[in-house]
Amino acid sequence: MQLLTDISNYAAVAADTFSSELGILSKSNPRLITAPWRIVPPGTNGGVTMTGLGAGLLGAFILSATSTLVVPFCKDWDFADKLSYTLAMTAAGFSGTLLDSLLGAIFQASVIDVHSGRVVEGEGGRKVLVHSHPQKYKKTAQLKSDVHSYQEGKEGIAKTTGTDSGDSILASRTMQKAGASGNAVADGQHESRRIEVGSDILDNNAVNILMAAIVSVGAMLAACVVWGLPLSSIIAT
Repeated sequence: MQLLTDISNYAAVAADTFSSELGILSKSNPRLITAPWRIVPPGTNGGVTMTGLGAGLLGAFILSATSTLVVPFCKDWDFADKLSYTLAMTAAGFSGTLLDSLLGAIFQASVIDVHSGRVVEGEGGRKVLVHSHPQKYKKTAQLKSDVHSYQEGKEGIAKTTGTDSGDSILASRTMQKAGASGNAVADGQHESRRIEVGSDILDNNAVNILMAAIVSVGAMLAACVVWGLPLSSIIAT
């Protein structure tokens, strides 16, 4: 059972990787998976193309077919059993990339740089800074000033938070380091970024983990139904 869940996860990862890396070759703009009539910028979470979906299906099939040739319990099967297994693992992997797109469209924020119109991605799959928070920088400066003398603290606060323009520059520099365009300027009235699609609940890493968990449980349940295994075997796994 454990080997089965591992293969289904690998198939899902392969499908998602193929879909992401080869989907950019599509000549048409992606459409939002939760609203197919809506065209979204490339790189939007939940944006899919026929090219990307086809690449994902290919990736899932390649890994599933490879597993059919190398896993021990497939050696004694006839051709029909091997074909059924390969198609089942391909379907599990392809459903993984669809699920990843669906979860991304719902729970992950797709942030647009308003100056370039491009999607901003967080480093290492983390969330992207959307709004500037001048008060946050004021509190940071205040904490730093407490380490020094009272007079030095007053001067430090005056230099870092004395004017709104100082806050804007600091916020703008921080957002630029996170991926904003060089001309982006953030202040209280004009934000340089906006959320185009989704809710800012999960980052990309959390979406991937959630997708893998759902695919694993789904594969185990499907195996219990197809092969007549008791549901208690899932807990034992």
